[in-house]
Amino acid sequence: MIYLFLSIVCSTLIFIIFRSFEIFKVNRFTAIVINYFVAGATGIIVNGNSINIEKMLFSEWSVNGLILGVVFITLFNIMAYTAQKLGASVASIANKMALIIPVAFAILVYGDTLTLLKGIGILLALVGVFFATMKQKDTKKTFNLKLFAIPIILFFGSGFIDTFLKYTQEYLLKSDEDSKLFASLIFLTAFSIGSLIMLIDKSKRSFKAPSILGGLVLGIVNFGSISFLIQALEKSNLESSVVFPINNMGVVICTTILSFLIFKEQFSTKNKIGIALSVLAIAIITLA
Repeated sequence: MIYLFLSIVCSTLIFIIFRSFEIFKVNRFTAIVINYFVAGATGIIVNGNSINIEKMLFSEWSVNGLILGVVFITLFNIMAYTAQKLGASVASIANKMALIIPVAFAILVYGDTLTLLKGIGILLALVGVFFATMKQKDTKKTFNLKLFAIPIILFFGSGFIDTFLKYTQEYLLKSDEDSKLFASLIFLTAFSIGSLIMLIDKSKRSFKAPSILGGLVLGIVNFGSISFLIQALEKSNLESSVVFPINNMGVVICTTILSFLIFKEQFSTKNKIGIALSVLAIAIITLA
């Protein structure tokens, strides 16, 4: 459980860091690209061995890492566009509700057990995440049917990341070294694509101190969120259909509490109901 806990902590800190970018006037895209480089480098450093570029690029999991790197930075841009056009709540809900995809995949493909108690817990998790991420100011926006495909792409993209990550961990990653190098490959691929975008679009680059520092801190935390999640799937003795709901709900609960304590954000009755349902869902799924 310690790895799952650390993954939740790191994922929560990502939200807090993003929230701080606006306060410190950080260029978000520049910080994101720097973050990918730092996250990739961190994986190589903590591996403890000499940099094994050949293993990183020519292992049986290398193609999977390249694919996830492309999806990572693409999904980030889709998420930003969704929040801009349809509201932050739509982006958050589409992202968090996607947990149903890896959970369903785990039950159907990996043979994870589906008891009545776990089924109730997963259902409560979906409802809880939905209410906890709703923001009143966003729900008043008029929904444009022409943009309906955007959150659908975000939903399936987020679900694909978790599912593909689990598949790679289950069948291809044979050691801790593989896991760390695999995470590094994902981030370095995203960094390469982001750097190319920055070269093309000058508005997306700003190498001022706040952006560089923000990227450095975010990169270390970001690596931890993925690395600890992989280790939770490998070493926690929990089925992935348990790991993903607890991870998502844990992030929602922690970010909500910290947003209130640090940024003084106010939450509606629906948000509070969502948090309560999420806590109940964690308890039920853990018992199951």
